[in-house]
Amino acid sequence: HLESDKVRIDMGQNPTSYMVYRGDKNAFWMIDTQKKTYMVMTEKDLEAMHAKMDATMAKLREQMKSLPPERQKMMEEMMAKMAPGGAQGPKTSYRKLGEGGKVEGWATEKYEGRRDSAKVSEIWTAAPKSIGIQEADVKVLKDMAKFFQKFASGMPDFIGNKENGLEGVPVKSIGFKDGKPHWESDLKGRKKEDLAAALFEIPARFTEKKMEKPEKPE
Repeated sequence: HLESDKVRIDMGQNPTSYMVYRGDKNAFWMIDTQKKTYMVMTEKDLEAMHAKMDATMAKLREQMKSLPPERQKMMEEMMAKMAPGGAQGPKTSYRKLGEGGKVEGWATEKYEGRRDSAKVSEIWTAAPKSIGIQEADVKVLKDMAKFFQKFASGMPDFIGNKENGLEGVPVKSIGFKDGKPHWESDLKGRKKEDLAAALFEIPARFTEKKMEKPEKPE
């Protein structure tokens, strides 16, 4: 659900949970309607999580210095898989492959995403106007993407912009792992309707669940 500077994402596989991005509050909420709890994530929280990750990796690398070279290489590969998308991690670069044909009736362009020379995605994009998405909707999606890219540079892109090289709105995405398709996401349709303000609010009488605070490295 898109409205002004707000986004709500309902999880189909878990109807008791949903997420809300509030650009006006520069925050992201994760809400569990079954447990009646919510969690707040701000840029400071993301920065703290990233700092903890960096500190943990630095500590591991220091400990690795005493290992044989073969063992060090193995550990580096494991660490790369554990945290491939840190804020300073490798970004995904995109290359346009040409016309992608029709997806759900929309004309598309096809892109290939690579990270550290490895193929990580295939993405079909459509022009926003062709699927009835307005410029304001595009802006809030870009703002949400930037919010998360500060923490995870390698996360999949769900909106095109000048920085990442994509053009248009992804209507079909296939993620690759070790050279093989790993997940798929498809836009099946869109509709315009009046949205209740409560859709983008934390329900009354829900309890905040605090995020685990990062520990200081020893």
